[in-house]
Amino acid sequence: MTTSIWDNEQLRAQYPHCATLGEIIRALEEDFSKRGEVICEIRVNGVLLDEADEVKFTGNASDGIQDLTIASNSPEQLIGGALASALTFIPEIEAACITSAEALRGPDAANARRSFVEILDGCQWLVDTILHVRGAASGVGRPVKSSEKWFEAEKLMNNVIVEVTDAFTKSDTVLVADLLEYELPTALSLWAETLKEEQASR
Repeated sequence: MTTSIWDNEQLRAQYPHCATLGEIIRALEEDFSKRGEVICEIRVNGVLLDEADEVKFTGNASDGIQDLTIASNSPEQLIGGALASALTFIPEIEAACITSAEALRGPDAANARRSFVEILDGCQWLVDTILHVRGAASGVGRPVKSSEKWFEAEKLMNNVIVEVTDAFTKSDTVLVADLLEYELPTALSLWAETLKEEQASR
């Protein structure tokens, strides 16, 4: 990760044609793209901007910027970091699946239900991360190595999530527990295997 910082004077000197924050951000994105990097984080006057903030403040005059900090990285490093994060997170979800399945079969069903929702949130994060990895890999001209295996893993994961969500909605705790103990860990294991192969190939 590389950090670049500008004060207002430097911004005006480098981007004299930019009158608003939005114009400066677009110009910066172009410049970083030419360098083969993507912008990961934008801070204006020390405040971190998310995507909603970028839209909200896009028309703000650039003279209100005291300092602008950009964190950037190469797509390949971002892909590598995302793969490592996903592979670290998968065993945590698997362990939570087993714990939640055991709790669903016991007297503390309320806590088990909360755990189930956290597991689904974790699965959603994992799926989003994996989709970003595949998109970024295609974007840099190095698509994922085994696309058939990726699609197989995606299909299995989606099917299990649909099935377990449906069982949870119907309050079929026996089926939810079985799916958490057997089916979801199987889907996660396939993802772990697929991501390890991708990590080794990059």
